[in-house]
Amino acid sequence: MKKHTIILASVATLMLASAMLSSCKSRKTNTNVSDKNTEAALSQKLEVKPILLDTTHYGRDSFVASNVRVSGDTLFIDAEYSGGCKEHVFTARHHGNYMKSMPPQLNLFVDHQGNGDSCRELVRRTIAFDLKSCRAGKSGTLILLINADRSKKVTYIY
Repeated sequence: MKKHTIILASVATLMLASAMLSSCKSRKTNTNVSDKNTEAALSQKLEVKPILLDTTHYGRDSFVASNVRVSGDTLFIDAEYSGGCKEHVFTARHHGNYMKSMPPQLNLFVDHQGNGDSCRELVRRTIAFDLKSCRAGKSGTLILLINADRSKKVTYIY
């Protein structure tokens, strides 16, 4: 009788552990799908601007890039800046000088033009840029350094 009880308890424990492991996997998958859907929906709502091959500064007003990420061919930056009364314009550019490293790296400069906005409201918005013009070849991996800041680097796989 004791053997039967021990076997039954072991089988029940294995089934419970299996159910817990499989439920964790499905939750993780759902989170990733949700993140991708969120990024896709966000890129449809935002104006995705091109990245220019240029050395001209288009604005030198300060801003904080609080979250930088890549989804597909789009770079998303959560920007925070002071303003609220005038339109602010963000422009992205690079010089075309790829660093000789594996994978190659590229300084990507994001310029902010506040148009003389003297208002003091903290504005938070997401800006998006099309990364296709940054590619070095038909396919590969590229490390982007945002405003030459190594703490704000992201990986672009294309």
